[in-house]
Amino acid sequence: MVKFNRATIALCPSITSTAIKEMAVRQSTLQRVLVAPLILLALALAGVIYWSSQRSSENTGREFSQKLLLNLVERVKQNTSAHLVGARVAVDAVAPNAIASPADQTTRVMDFPRDAASIEMRLWIATGFFPTVNNYVYFGGADGRFIGLNRRNDRIELRSRAIGQSQREIWSVAAPGQFLSLVKRDQYDPRTRPWYVKTIARGRESWSDVYTDFTTLEPVFTLSKPIYQADKTLVGVVSTDLSLTQISNFFQSLTVSRHGIAYVVEQSGAVIATSTAELPYRAVDKKLVRLEARQSASALLRESYEQVKNWQRDGATLADPVSREFQSAAGPVQVGATVLRDPAGLEWVIVVAAPRADFTGNVTEVMYQSMGIGLLAVAMVMLIGFLLLQWVLRDIGKLTRAAEDIGMGKPHSPLNILRSDEIGLLAKSFQQMERNLRTDKLTGALNRETLVAQIAFRQRNATEFAPLKFSLLFLDLDLFKPVNDEHGHEAGDKVLIETCRRLHSGLRGDDDVARFGGDEFVVYLHGINTPEQVQAVIGKIAKLIQVPYELRHDLLIRVDASIGWASYPGDGADTETLLRVADTRMFAQKKTHANR
Repeated sequence: MVKFNRATIALCPSITSTAIKEMAVRQSTLQRVLVAPLILLALALAGVIYWSSQRSSENTGREFSQKLLLNLVERVKQNTSAHLVGARVAVDAVAPNAIASPADQTTRVMDFPRDAASIEMRLWIATGFFPTVNNYVYFGGADGRFIGLNRRNDRIELRSRAIGQSQREIWSVAAPGQFLSLVKRDQYDPRTRPWYVKTIARGRESWSDVYTDFTTLEPVFTLSKPIYQADKTLVGVVSTDLSLTQISNFFQSLTVSRHGIAYVVEQSGAVIATSTAELPYRAVDKKLVRLEARQSASALLRESYEQVKNWQRDGATLADPVSREFQSAAGPVQVGATVLRDPAGLEWVIVVAAPRADFTGNVTEVMYQSMGIGLLAVAMVMLIGFLLLQWVLRDIGKLTRAAEDIGMGKPHSPLNILRSDEIGLLAKSFQQMERNLRTDKLTGALNRETLVAQIAFRQRNATEFAPLKFSLLFLDLDLFKPVNDEHGHEAGDKVLIETCRRLHSGLRGDDDVARFGGDEFVVYLHGINTPEQVQAVIGKIAKLIQVPYELRHDLLIRVDASIGWASYPGDGADTETLLRVADTRMFAQKKTHANR
């Protein structure tokens, strides 16, 4: 570009001021002619970058949210099923199922004890498996007798009614056969109770309808199982109550997303539990009033429930988790749903819903910034636009692959997305969601589902040239219950957290720790499957656990651990078999500790 000044005019006197002005006008025109196409080209290039990035972010956000919701639905289903399985374990402990004999193709009915002391002992065992879930297990006989064990927060009650008596006695007890005091007597005949009548009418294991417990005024439902002799003579019914409050507490602890919700409903539409602050039930004059999904105060709950019902009307069974999207007034909403069916007649629908904006964030603002940069200059737009596109898609691709890894059960690896924009916030949100999905909230250890999924991932990726070898340790803390009883649950939590820390400190980088609930942990030992190697690790862990725990500066307590083990593939080809073997060996050691 030519520029003029006073020196130039002095050296060229033939150039008049009019000519200078004319050249200046021509120069300005040339600039406009050249700049206009460049601006248009910059706008076009910025538009292409914006459009392609917007489409990519929408597709990635949709795929990412679908995978995350499907995994969350599966996790909710597994945890809800665990509550129901706990009830079945309790009734099976009192009245075991018939055993099939492969030798003569016959089925042998397990004998049921006749004396009250033996039945009481089975009730103590049944309530001890999952004391926070099945705290009340009871038996009603066809002859009118009744015996039940209720582990309340303030005391343990033994409720009994002998044959020929009209009243039931409720005793405070400390252990089997150790009666403390008589609490009260009341009129009670188990044969008239709804759980007994319904189970006898069906002739098989049955769940009751949800009803109000007359003592706690909480909604409960009962799993009942009829007991027959070998000649089909009715012995009675064994039952256990499951409180909806326990399931509600699990849903209240869920973190779906910023505006997302999770809930479970009956096929009739009555809400069982929800992650919202809305109560699924209330007691009015000692009568239970249920919350209907269509009457919920949450618009997201109402709308997502209607969508799921439409899927079912269109023929969707929801036996496997399904995730779809619908358009609401607030924008696109992703919904995941599945049906939880129990052979005893229970059928619930589990739903997780979240606005897609919770997962994608405000990525469009990043795209506007890209278009603004394109307006500066063609060269800068081409360079910066290309780099920005790669930068955005690279990290969004990381999030997509991370979501796929969750679905496959691949062990966790860091995202390494160090950004402060919306995608950085999305990455932090994803990592938090991943921690909620994969780990135990109290100790930070893996949860059961994640450990099982990671083992399955390693099994799928093992080859003939790189075979998989590992062992599982099933660890149960001894003397842990007295810590809770004498020093409170806060002290118990400290022991669990410190136990998890000690386990991690004694393991290698490829090993891992999972909390299976209560005071039970499972340790994964990668590449170890010989008894000598396993016993060496068990000895190391036992010494770590036996070091006194400091609850306060003036209080030290000591706990021990019963540890069972199983090795792959020698003790089993699947995780559940290995866990059963390790659990059996752990219980054998626990008996040795108890005798000692």
